[in-house]
Amino acid sequence: MKAGLQAALRAADGIDWANRRLAFVVRWGLLANAVLIAGNAISRKLFGVASSTMYDVQPHFFAAAVLLMAAYTFKRDEHVRIDVFSGFLGPRGMAWLDLAGIAVVLLPLCLAAVWVTWPDFVTSVVTGETRASRESLSRFPAWIMKGMIPLGFLSLAAQGAAEAVRCLAFLAGVAPRPLAAEHPDRRGFA
Repeated sequence: MKAGLQAALRAADGIDWANRRLAFVVRWGLLANAVLIAGNAISRKLFGVASSTMYDVQPHFFAAAVLLMAAYTFKRDEHVRIDVFSGFLGPRGMAWLDLAGIAVVLLPLCLAAVWVTWPDFVTSVVTGETRASRESLSRFPAWIMKGMIPLGFLSLAAQGAAEAVRCLAFLAGVAPRPLAAEHPDRRGFA
């Protein structure tokens, strides 16, 4: 059993790595969005030139950042918690509580979100749907944003599975469970 948990911990480290890389890309995407917003505002105010596509992309960038950063936020233990019991539970009790929350709430919710959003994403890709075919004049491909939804929930589910493995390894005495302040990734995107 311990060898299996060690292998699962290595897989969890791989999930951490992937979500760190995704967060790194999203960070640069946020910078690109800020430049896009500033450029669009300057273009409109100084030159009277506006682009519905550029205007349409701005909220998409932000929504994608929120969706794609959820897993990294969870990895760093900076997510919203409602720990009514945390004052009464020790580290083992918190590991059990986290494990139950992941298994009962997080994973089912993420998998349901992927299940519901995936068909719409595929349809959007196959049909070449753009935002112009919906509520905008923009020709921005709709599948890009529609793809961010299942991708964001898949990465969050994967991170949830990684954290569940860490809970199980801690409960089995195979590995220590890093506390939020001691988390090895606190240094940033390294």
